[in-house]
Amino acid sequence: MIYINLKKKNIKRYITVFVFCLLFIGCSKNESSYITFSGEIKNSTDDIITISNYNSTMKEDFPIDSSGHFSARVNVDKDGYYFFKIGRPYSIIRFKKGHNVHLDIDADNFFESRIYSGDLKVENNYGVSKSKLRSKFVGDPKDYFVVPLDEFLLKIKKTRDAVFELLEKSELSQEDKLIEKRIVEYDYLQSYNNYQKFYSYHKKVKANLPDDYYEPIINMDIDDGEIFRYSRAYRNLIIENFRHSSKKEMDRDSALTIIEFVKNKISNIKSVDIREQYASMLMRQMKEGNDNIDDDYHQIMPLFSTQRMKDKLTQRYQSAKETTSGNIAVDFDYENFNGGRTTLKDLSGKLIYIDVWATWCGPCIKEMPALKELVNFYKGKDIEFVSISIDHKKDYEKWRKMVPEKNVGGIQLYDAEGLKSSFMKAFSVGLIPRFMMIDEQGKIISANAPRPSDKNVKDFIDRQLNGPKAMRFTSK
Repeated sequence: MIYINLKKKNIKRYITVFVFCLLFIGCSKNESSYITFSGEIKNSTDDIITISNYNSTMKEDFPIDSSGHFSARVNVDKDGYYFFKIGRPYSIIRFKKGHNVHLDIDADNFFESRIYSGDLKVENNYGVSKSKLRSKFVGDPKDYFVVPLDEFLLKIKKTRDAVFELLEKSELSQEDKLIEKRIVEYDYLQSYNNYQKFYSYHKKVKANLPDDYYEPIINMDIDDGEIFRYSRAYRNLIIENFRHSSKKEMDRDSALTIIEFVKNKISNIKSVDIREQYASMLMRQMKEGNDNIDDDYHQIMPLFSTQRMKDKLTQRYQSAKETTSGNIAVDFDYENFNGGRTTLKDLSGKLIYIDVWATWCGPCIKEMPALKELVNFYKGKDIEFVSISIDHKKDYEKWRKMVPEKNVGGIQLYDAEGLKSSFMKAFSVGLIPRFMMIDEQGKIISANAPRPSDKNVKDFIDRQLNGPKAMRFTSK
């Protein structure tokens, strides 16, 4: 009997220890997925620091106190680079599960003043040094990119070699150095890919490139899931691979559809993140004017494996259906620069050409001279030109200042909710500038109207003003 009692006591003791261990392991496992990110921000006018991953599936706001201090406990699902933003400026930051990072920064000198301490000070201070070094080599992008091709290729090679030298001298672990070497190569490849974009933008004429110039992008490894988490350049190059590869394949095979191309391309990709990124290029099929939108939607849906992307596709599909030509547009109610508020219904009786913009948007500002010309050209006609700013509330005064400076004319409105307003959501406004045309009764003519700088924009407007109204909503 004594033996039995001792055994029972031992069993109870073992059970207690076992349960405690389970709880401890569970808590440890949960705690290890978090990082602590703290810091002090000098000269900050913002009271929030935002932390997110590359696709904003994780995005959290943390308070900055009156003395500029913050402390954020962030749940990190994967090690890699994340983003933090204070106001408009943002920077990448390296996070590892279970570690801590401390930042000291001056908001008036955001990029130059970053100093890291804590567990990941070596990794993050290396990132700052690399950023400064690249900026030193690049300088003014116009001077860096708008040169003869052979001179440009020499420049990007020198930049890459200088970063490699910095990397070798760094105190990073050997494992991190191997990862960084791959990241540097993709930084180089992204610069290589961007040559034509910058050259043609500034010179107003395309550079004369060899026929096989984009082969390095077409032939790159598009299934490096590890680097996808760490390198923004690599994520951008996945999109560029899609652009160049799809053009090459569809030029070769005229019967190949864009959906078939993507299906073939992602069939052997193991990384879920990269498959989703590649398939997301098909989101553009969910747009007004696509007569095959229903069929495309059902073909594209199986290409996504995460519920987030399935929901995003469905939202784009429903939005495209709702903003189909001929449907009634969602009303808005925005502050008018000249005082009071203006709704869409207030403007009924005239055609409405809408421009969605912001003071920080370079391409938006670039369209302003052409938009001003349209406003003056159609003065006295039955059309209203409406510019809607989606500036952040802290940039409200910038909007108030820029409107008279640019003197575009038309009706100037301010959307305090930005992209979160019902009107912007209904039209799935993500990238700006964005232009729309709405008729006299509030019906949508085009959810994606030509830009003011488009050579065909006046023909488009003239057709709406002078053509048969019954023809406005027919299939294109």
